[in-house]
Amino acid sequence: MADDAPFPEPDDAARSGAGSASWEPYQSPQGGRGGALRLLRRYAFSITAGTIALAIGLLIYFAPTRLTAPPADDEPTSTLSVDSQPPGAVVIVGADTAGVTPINNHPLSPGTYLVTIDRADYGSRDTVITLSAGQSAALSPRFSRDESSAAAQDQAAARSEGSAPAGLSPGEPSPSSPSPSPPGPGDETPGSASDSPTADGRPDPSTAPAAGDIAPVTGTLVLRATPGRATVALDGEEVGATPATLTEVTTGTYEVTFSRPGHKTVTRRVDVSATDTATVTATLKRRTGHLRVLVRPWGSIYIDDQRRAENSDVWYDTTLPAGPHTITARHPALGEKSRPVTVAPQDTQSVIVDLREQ
Repeated sequence: MADDAPFPEPDDAARSGAGSASWEPYQSPQGGRGGALRLLRRYAFSITAGTIALAIGLLIYFAPTRLTAPPADDEPTSTLSVDSQPPGAVVIVGADTAGVTPINNHPLSPGTYLVTIDRADYGSRDTVITLSAGQSAALSPRFSRDESSAAAQDQAAARSEGSAPAGLSPGEPSPSSPSPSPPGPGDETPGSASDSPTADGRPDPSTAPAAGDIAPVTGTLVLRATPGRATVALDGEEVGATPATLTEVTTGTYEVTFSRPGHKTVTRRVDVSATDTATVTATLKRRTGHLRVLVRPWGSIYIDDQRRAENSDVWYDTTLPAGPHTITARHPALGEKSRPVTVAPQDTQSVIVDLREQ
């Protein structure tokens, strides 16, 4: 039975020689594959995050905006340059602030702009410029103070011109344009600077603006009213009667008042600009009052030679425009009698005409 035992006894194993069989633990053939799987599980999060970051970077780098070339500008840009004296004036173009002078080649789209140049303690000036495609404009306002007053005065100049030829700075005359000849002794005109010197002998700058100065920006205002010949006032100052066309009206907002005797006053607000003609129309309604007429003993009633009642012995009521009127009562036997009456606006006037009185 000892020969049929499945495993040798320890004593038998000890007595076995080097070439005899021995016992070893069992190992699975797939045991070597577990190491790579454990590494993948351990670094799965880091590998996933790196892959996502790489994909996002590639999307950003190859985005359509980077691959598409920017569209070319079909329309050249216009520019505006402002150089004030003294410098440091704030320049506002339309509703945007362009900066503080001096400003060189501020880009603008073609169009019409209201340019405001404001210098602290000196005042401000407005001017309108129109720029076409590729055109350049230069403004050279000069501010000054009145020596006899601490308040800032409205003394400024602006010069707007087109693009200068190549090699010339803005404001420099073209070689093809003739240069003005100096005036002779008898070329002075009345009202020139030499005719109005100041107390110290120097020309008065208020009577003769320097070269490059411009007048305030003005516009046109048309005034109409029904009925016509209505008196018109701008901000309380009478300017004439309708119909009227006012030119060289300083740009801004005004309160226009239309008035006419016996009519209600109408007020309108209007904005005057240099690029358009402003038109203001008004319809004036008549002021009215109430009139009551009684004829004794009886008779026909005429108002302003128009028959209103025939053989009436009761009160006649009517509404009339405010102002003077004439009432006439007629009787076939007692004759006629006339009386003037003034109807007050929004009031009642009562008149009794007694044909029996002499």
